[in-house]
Amino acid sequence: MTGIRQLLAGSLLIAFYTMKVRKIPPIKDLIFHALVGFLLFTCSNGMTTWAIQYIPSFLGALLGCLMPFVLVLANYLLFKEKVKPLAFLGLAIGFVGVAILLSSFATEIKETHFVWGVLITMVGVLTWTSGTLITTRNKRNIDPFEGLGWQMLFGGAMMLLISGVMDEQVNLLTLPIKAWLLIGYLIAVGSIFCFVCYLHALKTLPLSLVSVYVYINPIVALLMGVLFLHEVITWQIVVGVLVVFSGIYLVKRYR
Repeated sequence: MTGIRQLLAGSLLIAFYTMKVRKIPPIKDLIFHALVGFLLFTCSNGMTTWAIQYIPSFLGALLGCLMPFVLVLANYLLFKEKVKPLAFLGLAIGFVGVAILLSSFATEIKETHFVWGVLITMVGVLTWTSGTLITTRNKRNIDPFEGLGWQMLFGGAMMLLISGVMDEQVNLLTLPIKAWLLIGYLIAVGSIFCFVCYLHALKTLPLSLVSVYVYINPIVALLMGVLFLHEVITWQIVVGVLVVFSGIYLVKRYR
């Protein structure tokens, strides 16, 4: 389903952009988009979708909040980017918050599937960070809207290929109409509308304002999980969330 989602969303974005500018990117740019699409969509988006079969959806979103932490550490270790002491304090606080979150699942953490879901999510965080580093440190003159379509197309195609190798094929003709409506929503809203809004915001608003989405995303996931999936929220989880957010704030403020 995720492969179909990204493949169709990418195809629609490419068709729109190609009609607008009437050109196809050179081979070097397409190879670049294939690599980024593999990291961001095949690996990160695919693994996150896979993981929430085993862990609550809001926990997947909250663990995804670790991306700024991993990004700061990667820039510090790989590229010697200076980091202020308070940012390191933020990293420590953030990981303490994650520990508090996971400790609230004392029973579930004994189950292999739950641990597997957490590990898959963390690998997704690492691949998203890798794709982000490659994108931000590559000085190619590429239109981000054009790049997004190709990255989704390649990422979705590779996801479908992997699902075939893993024998995950589903007879699409047997899918109920509700499943197609959900896929349609993810294509139109989750893939196209939200990503285009995010790119537009990056071009027109201060980065500090745009980065607020890091806090909003897991809160929405938390509320939706409670309302629609009947996921249970405890005070320990709320405390863990607040501690994680405190760490994120320090990292983004003093990095």
